[in-house]
Amino acid sequence: MSLPDTDTRLIRKPDLIASDMDGDLVMMSIDRGEYYGISGVGVRIWALLAAPTSAADIAATLAREFDVDAPTALRDSRAFLAGLLSRGLVTPC
Repeated sequence: MSLPDTDTRLIRKPDLIASDMDGDLVMMSIDRGEYYGISGVGVRIWALLAAPTSAADIAATLAREFDVDAPTALRDSRAFLAGLLSRGLVTPC
């Protein structure tokens, strides 16, 4: 799994249907007929991906909002985004 560059802008794929389920996010890919679930900080990252944004921007937001150091926020954000990319849930723009 390749990590996205810190400045590569990503956005959610438009073919996903998502719903909040008690603070967790459940999504379905219409094209693939697959379900996905996101919880915790991942829900916030998903919200940030509503508009084109980069791992660096996401990490900066998470560092502020969750009181985590910037290097950890960037490392973890890039890993999470790589997972989304590998599943085809986000796309570079």
